[in-house]
Amino acid sequence: MTHTGTTRRFLLSAFSAISIVPGAAVASRETETQAARAFRRKFIAEAIKQQEQQDTAQELEEEKHGHFASLAPPPDLVPFGDWDYYYLKDGPLQWFPNAGETFKPVVVPIGFVTDLASIPRIFWSELRPEGRYAYAAVIHDYLYWTQQRPREEADQILKIAMRDSQVRADTIRVIYSAVRLFGASAWKSDARLRASGEKRILKKFPSDFTVSWSDWKRHPDVFSD
Repeated sequence: MTHTGTTRRFLLSAFSAISIVPGAAVASRETETQAARAFRRKFIAEAIKQQEQQDTAQELEEEKHGHFASLAPPPDLVPFGDWDYYYLKDGPLQWFPNAGETFKPVVVPIGFVTDLASIPRIFWSELRPEGRYAYAAVIHDYLYWTQQRPREEADQILKIAMRDSQVRADTIRVIYSAVRLFGASAWKSDARLRASGEKRILKKFPSDFTVSWSDWKRHPDVFSD
């Protein structure tokens, strides 16, 4: 199962057409229906193998022409049992600036837990957890969570990382505009969660794939920070 150009154009035109109304955010995960969750699980399960094959073939073709993205080979992004949160396993995720860019590299450590929430949900089909676009989203999520750099810089790096990942220019433009418009709420939410004591870097991973993030994070001995 893949996303067609028609689906992509629909997402872009839908976002461009909506009015920006305070409080008119997409429903939170807590209000998602069971049917929506089941659909997402099925979609991801069916897409993973095919997407990996497509990505590998495309990367090999690009390398033949001397095109190499600044994103290092991605580590495993493993879902918790709720399929709303994911953690990096088997290695860190690294982004390096291209020649002429002044930003410092970004290293997302192994064990980082992400929900991709710094990207508006309407674009999750473009930045799927198992797809190549997701790595830009994980980098962005990490920068939003740590907040060791200005929000504006995090958004700029998202834009560059999407370009490094060969995301279409029109998609980059609209997603970047979306995070500039709506990203403040995610930034503030992450700040509140960190202030309340929530942690996002694991040193111990669940052996039971059905364990949810809400259950796993209750164990204080699973965190590295």
